[in-house]
Amino acid sequence: MIIKDSEQMRRLTGSFYANADFSKIETIVRGVEDELAQVIGRDVMASLAQEAEGEEATMKIETADGQTLRVANREFNIGQDGTIRLGEGYSAYGITARLEGDTLHLANASAVVSCQQAVAYMAAMRYYRLNDISHETMGRKVKIDHDNEARPFEWQLARDDRMHLEEYYRALDRLTGALASDPRYWQTGSYRRQAGLIVRSAEMLTWLTGADESPWLYLRLVPHLAESQRFVEQAYGSKFDAGSIEAPYPSTDTLDYAASKAVALGAIALMGRRTSLQALPYGLMRLFESDGGGNRQEQGTMERIGDYLKQLSRDQHYWLEEMKRLRDAAAGLETTTHLQMPENDRHNKYMRL
Repeated sequence: MIIKDSEQMRRLTGSFYANADFSKIETIVRGVEDELAQVIGRDVMASLAQEAEGEEATMKIETADGQTLRVANREFNIGQDGTIRLGEGYSAYGITARLEGDTLHLANASAVVSCQQAVAYMAAMRYYRLNDISHETMGRKVKIDHDNEARPFEWQLARDDRMHLEEYYRALDRLTGALASDPRYWQTGSYRRQAGLIVRSAEMLTWLTGADESPWLYLRLVPHLAESQRFVEQAYGSKFDAGSIEAPYPSTDTLDYAASKAVALGAIALMGRRTSLQALPYGLMRLFESDGGGNRQEQGTMERIGDYLKQLSRDQHYWLEEMKRLRDAAAGLETTTHLQMPENDRHNKYMRL
């Protein structure tokens, strides 16, 4: 396990009691850790847990000629002392690597701490929910010292849950950012599935859609990005070449931009339609929350969510038509000006002359 005791829970969350019986939350911690391992890879999670216990994480390397190390189609220079410089962007996360024979020794402190924080916040929130009432052999009861305590209002509980979720997703963003520079993560199916996508990063997704930059949201969107890209490829025709898309910032008046825009908008619409509200990443769920405070806080209604998803689909349709227009113009064919037609409403049968 990546978290071992209540003192760690206290340091990571700031709210869990250090003298609490850890065995009461241990199964919840294991469950959250297992759920996270399904996304980032079980080998990666096991390696991070090994680091958390103070042991050195290792991975076997097949391609190393004494001067160059090749991992997941990337090449790195090996220093005289066996250390490997992963690059400026990678060193910012505090990753160190050293090669001994065919074994690569790694340390990624940022990924370990971020993973611990994510597990701790989610486990604590689930634990608190289970303990809002007392569970006894005679049934469930509420015990309270009326002289010194008061029951929280429902809106206060909802706000506390929301703050825990915010910290959970922030930790996941930091974890995903740190793992993007970790050779262990490059071996996972989660990373390999990103190959061939024209929307290649969370930064590019933010630029195309305006959503808050979230590496975790991008990771969860990968299967939907792949499906949306397949739809765009079919709309474009047989000459579509994902590898030729200029990245990360194609010019806004180009075919590359129109295709990338259609893929990104379509992926978010697919996730919104197919994922249960409880499972949606928080960066997407914030679109459906009220900005009100106190007891007037609202949850996103199905009507609001439906309107948002319809608008995404309309925007995607616009950029698909723009992509086709630019494709035809590049081929010297006659182009037509496309219009965003209003959605037909069977209840509105009137017209203005």
